[in-house]
Amino acid sequence: MTRDRRPVTIVVPVYDDLPGLERCIEALLETVDFSVDRVVLANDVGPRVDRIEERIIQLVGDHDGFEYTRNDRNLGFVGNCNRAVLELDRTGNDVLLLNSDTVPMPGFLDEMTAVLASDDAIGVVCARSDNATIASFPYARRNPRANLAPRRTRELHGRTKYLLPRHTVSPVAMGFCFLIRREMIDRFGLFDEAFSPGYGEENDFCLRINEHGFTSVLANRALVLHTGSTSFSGDRGPSLRLEHERILLERYPFYGGAIALFLARYRDAVDVFADAFLPDDDVVRVALHVPSDLTNEMVARVRSTLEAAPEDVVVTVIVPKTQVRVARQAFPGSAIAVGGRPRQIFDVAVALGALTTFAQLSALNANAPRWILVDPVSQDLRWAHAVANHRASAIDRILRRFENQSTTWHDGAELVRLIRAAVATDIDPAALRARWHAVSDIAEATGLLVHRATVSIRRLTALTFGARSPRLVARLRSIAGRGL
Repeated sequence: MTRDRRPVTIVVPVYDDLPGLERCIEALLETVDFSVDRVVLANDVGPRVDRIEERIIQLVGDHDGFEYTRNDRNLGFVGNCNRAVLELDRTGNDVLLLNSDTVPMPGFLDEMTAVLASDDAIGVVCARSDNATIASFPYARRNPRANLAPRRTRELHGRTKYLLPRHTVSPVAMGFCFLIRREMIDRFGLFDEAFSPGYGEENDFCLRINEHGFTSVLANRALVLHTGSTSFSGDRGPSLRLEHERILLERYPFYGGAIALFLARYRDAVDVFADAFLPDDDVVRVALHVPSDLTNEMVARVRSTLEAAPEDVVVTVIVPKTQVRVARQAFPGSAIAVGGRPRQIFDVAVALGALTTFAQLSALNANAPRWILVDPVSQDLRWAHAVANHRASAIDRILRRFENQSTTWHDGAELVRLIRAAVATDIDPAALRARWHAVSDIAEATGLLVHRATVSIRRLTALTFGARSPRLVARLRSIAGRGL
């Protein structure tokens, strides 16, 4: 397969982090076909430049597939990449920018190049990873407090990669593993020095080529592990991130809306709920959705469920924002969330009573791949009842298309039994996709989900202030997170 594709020049920008660089070079020696591809190691004169140079020479020696270069002075990440790609590489190859703190998995490059070759409109391809923001796998977790080990990502990726589409279109690709079609470089150059020494340059590149009709995609079957070491010490890193985000939003006011739209609509449903396809513990995680009106009867039902749940069934009570205080008083010591947690998914979502708003349905859709409906809308044929409850009835009809089970309330122990039975069933990817897209489409068409094409002056001002005082901003966010 390798010999039938276009060759690639892999550019590895080198600065510091010698242990990470050693792992990266060792992985490249094992995974790259050097009869087709080549590697350029571009040393950007970091604090241990001589030691790193010595070790690189020890590792690659006179290997024909590697080229080593050392800058006369430190150019920063943007300058280093631009020099390596625009000045040193004269092959005409497609280019893969690969961070030195990555560990590519076998077959990654063949898969990425196959995706790039599949459509002339694809300009950039990014691999999946354990640490790469929107390219992370999994993105949402069943247990956000647990550390995501590389082993977990490898296992989960192996379980689900062939359930996913081969690639997913995204607004931007992540710079840790960034395969660029050579035509893009010839037409549009590479990174803008406005983002020097680093942060945001790859996003700007993706959005720049997109204005000319070219897309960036995630190669869902290619995996590259990424440590994500800190490139800038002290306040410099946060300051650069905030300042460069401001530049991005000034140039592309729709950028924030594009990321939100991608997360809400363009990801495949298997990707959204990947962490539930192969649970990494024996715990059943449940999102228990309660109606907006917490009546005494509903409080009793929730308490019955919480009391019946053993230690291996962890229940989070999902309530409207207006009911948080009431819920905390009614269910002391229990996990309470408002409309679900955006970075958490559950094994099962339970609607405890009829859903009466589309916002509730949308939250249920985002929470879990399996649904249980308890006491859904009564199908009373009297016209007075039908008129009074027509909206809830319409939502109920949507729910019933995608439910795993509907039931009447008996007690908490019976509900826990149904939850265990639901978790024992395999997730159907096709049915999950149908549900995800149907609810997402309705949410966008009705205006429940709005992705703005502009950025507010307030946001830009906040980013400017944050770039000047990153520690103060971090302190304020910490205080806000504690509710003080």
